[in-house]
Amino acid sequence: MTRPSQRSLIPLFILVPVTAAVLWLQGPPRPVPASAPAEVFSAERAMVHVREIARAPHPLGTAEHTRVRDYLVTQFRQLGFATEIQKRLAYRKETGQGLSMATVENVIAEKPGSAKSGTLLLTAHYDSHLTGPGAGDDAAGVAALLETARALEPGRNTLRILITDGEEMGLLGAQGYVDALTEKGPTLVLNFEARGGGGPVFMFETSESNQSLIREFAAAAPSPHASSLMYALYKTLPNDTDLTVFKAAGMAGLNFAFVGNWQVYHTRLDTPENLDQRSLQQQGATALALSRRLLASDLARLTRPGQGDAIYFDLLGRTLLHYPSKLAWPLTGLALLAFATLLWHLRLERGTLKSFVSGTGLAAGTLMVGALAGLGFGALVQPFRQAIPNQDPYGVRWFEASLCLVSLALVTVTWGWALRRFEGKALALGALLWWLLALVASTAFLPGGTYLFLWPLLLALLGLWWGRPWVAALPLLLLFVPLWHNLTLLLGFSLPAFLGILAAFGLMPLLPLWRHVCLPRPVLVPGLLLVFGALCFGAGARKTGPKVDTLVYLEDAAANQAQWVSFHRPDAWTQSFLGEQPTGTRLANRPAFAAPAPLQSMPSCTLQHEGQNLTLALPEGALALVFEADQPLTRVLLHGQPLPLSRRMYWFAPPRTMTFTLEAQAGTRLTVDLILPGLPAGTPPRPPALMAAGWDPYTDTRILRQVLPL
Repeated sequence: MTRPSQRSLIPLFILVPVTAAVLWLQGPPRPVPASAPAEVFSAERAMVHVREIARAPHPLGTAEHTRVRDYLVTQFRQLGFATEIQKRLAYRKETGQGLSMATVENVIAEKPGSAKSGTLLLTAHYDSHLTGPGAGDDAAGVAALLETARALEPGRNTLRILITDGEEMGLLGAQGYVDALTEKGPTLVLNFEARGGGGPVFMFETSESNQSLIREFAAAAPSPHASSLMYALYKTLPNDTDLTVFKAAGMAGLNFAFVGNWQVYHTRLDTPENLDQRSLQQQGATALALSRRLLASDLARLTRPGQGDAIYFDLLGRTLLHYPSKLAWPLTGLALLAFATLLWHLRLERGTLKSFVSGTGLAAGTLMVGALAGLGFGALVQPFRQAIPNQDPYGVRWFEASLCLVSLALVTVTWGWALRRFEGKALALGALLWWLLALVASTAFLPGGTYLFLWPLLLALLGLWWGRPWVAALPLLLLFVPLWHNLTLLLGFSLPAFLGILAAFGLMPLLPLWRHVCLPRPVLVPGLLLVFGALCFGAGARKTGPKVDTLVYLEDAAANQAQWVSFHRPDAWTQSFLGEQPTGTRLANRPAFAAPAPLQSMPSCTLQHEGQNLTLALPEGALALVFEADQPLTRVLLHGQPLPLSRRMYWFAPPRTMTFTLEAQAGTRLTVDLILPGLPAGTPPRPPALMAAGWDPYTDTRILRQVLPL
């Protein structure tokens, strides 16, 4: 290999390991041992609580749920907090989901402030899904607050720790707390959640008018992972947490979660042994540092509306940069001016217009290559997503690296063809036109995301002006690479074409730098990248773990018939119940598979229907009671008290008896499903390679169905 050819590989040999180092730096910090000073947060001390809380699944209404509740009350009282159990019937209606309700038991622990300007409310939830012990979701959040409470000294403001109940059933504990709240005054909420078993802790949501909150977060958080783009994207999703309820009640707040190891979420794998203690350390250290600062702050000032929003982003989780969102258009104007100035400066160079137009077309082709790479890669990965928890492959990080390398190889081939035919800075400037258009569109419609396009674009233009193309690599490594990685954490491989396009888009500012890579060795470089990409894919394919399925026993009392129902296609275990050719059906408004089942002995459910009144007597230990009317109801009362109108209603952990008053149009039929835990006695257990999917309460349950006219 000649010396120029060897030098041509230098950018590649630098960028690949530096990119890996950037991703490594994104990880959470090391856990602190129990021997650390008392004023320091220790993940090892917090793990004592995680192991106690997550011994077993503890959904609403179970004996394990009661045990966990009592444990929390004891722990907070031992720490000197005034502690109470807030028990009340809570209900909440979600669009498209119907009305959810349950009797929740929130745990509230409080220490008053010395010169109160408001209340700092730290929240997490203690209930889990039926299908998993919930070490990550959300024993880790609860344990982080217990260890934080131990290390905190009383401050100026009131400290209230709210451990909510019924979050998994539709944010019912948070709703019950808000409905019972009578006090007025500024309240700032810090909510701690999880969607997995590890990874960096993101501050992914804020309340509106967040400038002051972001300033405090930037000053206090020891390992800030946050961006206004993530929050802007989160607002477009249908996801909710307890903070949704608190924000709707007018409270300000910040939301935190780790989302790595998605495969364990709501499954039997969500155990203390599978919890990454580094994530627990970051979560707790963040809670402690922010609490200390906010307990001494003027909460009335921090939560005052009308302060404006901030644009913010972290640099490798080490520091958080932020500025007012009102600067978005002036800074975009600066980028437009810089782009136009450089284009004007290049106007006299030979072939500028042709190169500029070619660069614009080359960038469009690059995006198409990225989309095709993503689609092809998605097809290859799809078999590894089938029946995997949350469809996130066990080898997802290796697949992520493989997609990056393959995209880079294909882009290198595409660029090599163009760079052999066109020269000059105008080619790169034409490619950057897409970045400029993305910046303008983001400023108009998604201001929180402008930083991602603004700073790489400005530095890429500066690199072209100076003739130093490596300058463009700096902001891409610091901003774009972490964002792409974080999106794969959040999305898995559910949108491979989008990930491919995003990877290709992020490479565009490197076009001048890649000239030194593509031209001397047009085959070697993409060949090496494809080989390493194949090796990464192979490593991901070898990562395996349990697959998920669902199975429900459904008995129709009126028809005196029963069937097995599953939301998943038959596998080695469910095929013995469903057969090879199950029929299509629907359950809980979802498509499902069904096959006849022999009638089993079921606990009785007594319905007394007199006029508009419906009285039910249920067996002990019911998971849920589900009402679904085939036409809209005009009035619903529970023991004489009105409820929000909904055609579908879920009552989780219902009481033994209840009386409804139901008014409806003539001819309306009401389906009543009583859901009981466990499959019928004698059902063969799942093999170790399978586990129940986290679709409460429609997996590993028995349903007794009755239909009556209203």
